[in-house]
Order: sequence, then structure tokens, then C-alpha cells
Amino acid sequence: LLYARISACHTDVMEPEVACTVLSSEESNGGNDGGASRKDWMTDEGTYGQLKHGNTAQISIGTSQELLKPTNVVLAALSAAPTSIPFEICIGVNGMIWVHSERPEYTILILNAVQNSEVLTEEQIRGMVKSLVATIRNRNRD
Repeated sequence: LLYARISACHTDVMEPEVACTVLSSEESNGGNDGGASRKDWMTDEGTYGQLKHGNTAQISIGTSQELLKPTNVVLAALSAAPTSIPFEICIGVNGMIWVHSERPEYTILILNAVQNSEVLTEEQIRGMVKSLVATIRNRNRD
């Protein structure tokens, strides 16, 4: 599985060109590369590239657009203490998401939370995440 951006798409050619590099501000001519940075500021890892391990799911395009917003409620609830679960997520504007976490049950929890968030209010999302995390953590203690 590869996380990339479409660098060129010609109407007369069937195959689009993809790239795993982020455009510099000079290369993009003032364009937008989806807010991606050349390197992650904490890990110094590249933004695009091969996605190893983890799981993928198909969600609606509307939900993927919501997940890309910095104020997204479900991602904020999943990463907020005390319910915080360490995870990585890649969100495609085509509705594909990839999630990786340290435990398979956490990955399933995150995928379920994202998919369920589509039909819930913000307060219901926060409650759902809190309940899911508490259930998983209680099972892990037993």
C-alpha cells in the first residue's frame, strides 16, 4: 500500500502520475499540496511513502473530508487524554483510510470509531470514544 499524491493526470492518458514527494512552495507555484510537509517535525520521517502493517477501510468521501479538518472531533477524542491511544492514520480524499496502532484491538477500535462518527453528533462521538476505550482497556486488564 502506498500513500502518494497525484502529480499529473492527463485526459488523453489512462494512467495518472503519482509521486511520494511533497512539492516545495517554489515547485507548487502557490498551489496546495494538501497541507503536507516535507518531513514530519517530530520523527523527521517523510509524509508520503509505503504504509506498512495497519488496516484499511473505505469510508464516505464526506467523512474523509471531515477527518482532514484540524478540528475533527473523532480524531481529537481518540488522541485526547485520558482516552488517548497512540496511532497513525492516513486519510485519502478518495475515502480510503489506513490505520496502524500498537495493538490490533486498538486499530479495530479506531476504525469503528471513525466509521460510526459519520452518523453521530459531536457529543455522541466523544461519549462513544470514551466508552470504546474504557471497554478495551478493561478487557486488557483481565
